Amino acid sequence: MNKKTVWQKAAAFFSGKGFYMVLVLCIAAIGASGWYLWKTMRLATDSVAEAVSGSATVTVTQEDEDAPPEQAEPDSSDSAAREEALADAGTEEVVTSAVSDSAAALEEAEDAAAETAAESEPAVAEETAETESSSKNEVVETAVETVDNLHQTMQYPVPGSVVAAFSADTLTYNEALEDWRTHNGVDLSAQVGDEVAAAWSGQVVSVREDAVLGTVLTVDCGDGYTTVYGNLAEETAVSAGDQVSAGDVIGTVGDTAGGETHGGDGFLHFAVLLDGEYLDPMEFLS
Repeated sequence: MNKKTVWQKAAAFFSGKGFYMVLVLCIAAIGASGWYLWKTMRLATDSVAEAVSGSATVTVTQEDEDAPPEQAEPDSSDSAAREEALADAGTEEVVTSAVSDSAAALEEAEDAAAETAAESEPAVAEETAETESSSKNEVVETAVETVDNLHQTMQYPVPGSVVAAFSADTLTYNEALEDWRTHNGVDLSAQVGDEVAAAWSGQVVSVREDAVLGTVLTVDCGDGYTTVYGNLAEETAVSAGDQVSAGDVIGTVGDTAGGETHGGDGFLHFAVLLDGEYLDPMEFLS
C-alpha cells in the first residue's frame, strides 16, 4: 500500500469539501475586518462631534470709562518737527499776506491808471480835433458870410481855354482811365505853377485829396452854390475856414489828377454846384 505525502493530502482536501470550508472562512474573515473598521470610524466621528459641540466662553475686560486716557510722553523729535511746521505755517501766512497786498496795490494802480486815461480822453480828443482841423481833409461847417455873388460876374480861375467841356448826360472818352464817362465840370488849359484865383467869393470848406482829381479845394459861395477846383498843387494858398473874395489867389495848378489828362499839358478842373447838383460852369463865366 502506497503512503500519501502531505502535498497529496492537501490537494485531496482542497479538491473536496475542504475548498468550500476555506472559502467560508475567508468570507467570515473579510466580514469581521469590515465590521471592525466601521466600528472604529464611528467612534472617531462621535468623539470629534462631541468636541466641536462644546460651548465656548469668551471673557471681555471692560475698561473704566472714567479713567483718563493714557498720555504718551512727548518726544523731543516730534516737538521739534511741530515747531518747525508752525514756523513754516507762519512764514506761509506772511508770504500770502504780502502777495495779497501786492495784488491789491496792483489793482489800485490799474484803477488809477484807468481813471487817469478816462480823464485825459477829452483832452486827447480835443487835441486830435485841433490837429485834424489843420489837415487838408477837414470840412468846415461854420456859416458862410453873406456875399452877393449872384449880382456879379464869375471870374475865370485861370485865363486858359476849355479843353474838356461839361457833359452831365453824354458820355465822353477819358484818356487817363481809358473809358467812357460823364464830365461834371470843365477843364481849362493852364501850365503847372500858374496861379488859380477864386471865381466867386465865399468860405473854403475843405482841401482834400481825390483819386481822380488830385488835390481838390471846395468853396461855399452861399445861396446853395459851391465851386470846386481840381488838379491843384498839393500846397494851397488857403485852408479850410478861410474867407476868400473873387479874384483872390487860392493856389496853383498842379499835376496831381490821376484820372484826367490832356496829352501831358497842364489844366485846371473847375465845377459849379447848386444844392449838390452839378451845373455847366460856362453859364456863369463871363
